[in-house]
Amino acid sequence: MKKSRQQIAKLYEKTCYFCPENNYKLLDVHRILEGKDGGTYNPMNTVVICCKCHRKVHAGIIKIFRKHLSTSGKWVLHYIDEDGQEQWK
Repeated sequence: MKKSRQQIAKLYEKTCYFCPENNYKLLDVHRILEGKDGGTYNPMNTVVICCKCHRKVHAGIIKIFRKHLSTSGKWVLHYIDEDGQEQWK
């Protein structure tokens, strides 16, 4: 059976972007630009996070702005963390 993009992302990332959770069953693939706004499941628009952090994102506790590809070829996420600090990681 063919794996979905979300399953592949979870298998590749293996850990929540914001915390050390690494239980595959608790990981979600969050679309930065929501589906209702035209966001798709692609590497530029998704981040693997656990269900607890996913709830924080949807509650506005963690705010994700954008994902960038750095000159070194690594993804960099622009977001505001739980403490209100702007991050580029």
